[in-house]
Amino acid sequence: MGFQDVFAPISKSIFLGVSDMKLPSSAARRFSGFLLRNAIGLVFLSLAMLVSCLPLFSQGNAGRILGDITDQTGGTIAGATVTIIDTQRSVTRTLTTDGAGEYNAPNLLPSTYTVRAVFRGFKTEERSGIILEVNQDLRVDLTLQPGEQTERIIVTESLPMVETSNAELGGTLQSEIIADLPMNGRNFANLLQLRPGVTIYPGGSGWTQSTNGQRAHDNVYLFEGVNGSDPWMAQPIISAVMGAGDAGTLISIDAIDEFKTEENPRAEYGWKPGAIVNVGIKSGANTMHGTAFAYGRDSSWDALPYFNTAAPPVELEQFGATLGGPIKKDKLFYFASFEDQRYNVGSTGLITDPITAGSGIGLAANNMIDSCLAVPAAGRAPLSLQLAGLNPD
Repeated sequence: MGFQDVFAPISKSIFLGVSDMKLPSSAARRFSGFLLRNAIGLVFLSLAMLVSCLPLFSQGNAGRILGDITDQTGGTIAGATVTIIDTQRSVTRTLTTDGAGEYNAPNLLPSTYTVRAVFRGFKTEERSGIILEVNQDLRVDLTLQPGEQTERIIVTESLPMVETSNAELGGTLQSEIIADLPMNGRNFANLLQLRPGVTIYPGGSGWTQSTNGQRAHDNVYLFEGVNGSDPWMAQPIISAVMGAGDAGTLISIDAIDEFKTEENPRAEYGWKPGAIVNVGIKSGANTMHGTAFAYGRDSSWDALPYFNTAAPPVELEQFGATLGGPIKKDKLFYFASFEDQRYNVGSTGLITDPITAGSGIGLAANNMIDSCLAVPAAGRAPLSLQLAGLNPD
């Protein structure tokens, strides 16, 4: 089917709308052709704008691997070839060390990486199993040994746990930990209190999270690097921990790759003094993966309250799924997530209703206390008593 097969009926229908103008047949054909040409041009213009759009690499989600390449004496090696391999997506990035023997690879997605260094006259050095977290600066230094490039040295020693590239405090929770921890409501924001320095106000709830003595509205929430904080209360717009009720916009914890709290953030985030919470979303890989879940609760399984003749209605439904995989292997990937919550919760209350005689003046003689208002009946205004006497009940 071509463009004319699609847009010719559209142009004809538009032409029928102006048939009252009594245009000649030649003018009608020209008008129809004009509409068709403009419709095709509009489609091509839209496609051109879409293709010309560059990807937006946000500062909040991407990490960085950097380091020095040296020889066995500690001397720097300039011009060495450094290859960084994303083992989950088979994506590689090739760099060359500068005059100081340093390399820097920014804008890397959270994943597991392998770093390989090659230089003539030296053996190939490789470090595998490097886990890069959300918005993390990870230093990987390699030392090359003299020998042939065909010889390879694979380093399996884990990287040091101490962060040496910056003075940030905080930590990261990976998707495995998020999935294993019990969490009422499946809201990632309830896990922030597990990070050092994060607490809630005395007597407060999850929406009063404070970091290092700062106020709760001094935190900043970034989702894939995009500011997702409410401008007034500074709570996350997505999956907010509300004072009452639940958030209107949800992100499934199955869709979160990891989230990181930075409690001494760098100056680039400078608009808030509290914690920076970076939430990284999962992405597709070369293998298809997905999850599905469904939780529910019904009042038919609840015990009968002591003062109620019937159990209050409770219907809770929470369900969703995620799916990710390759569109083109090693090149293009997709990931989708969905979650829905449906709540129908009844609320019961207990109110003491005084007997009819309690509204009379006679109670004043006995100094009885109204059970609802907790004031002596004699303290009522005469007009109120007259109006109460008009009640036939």
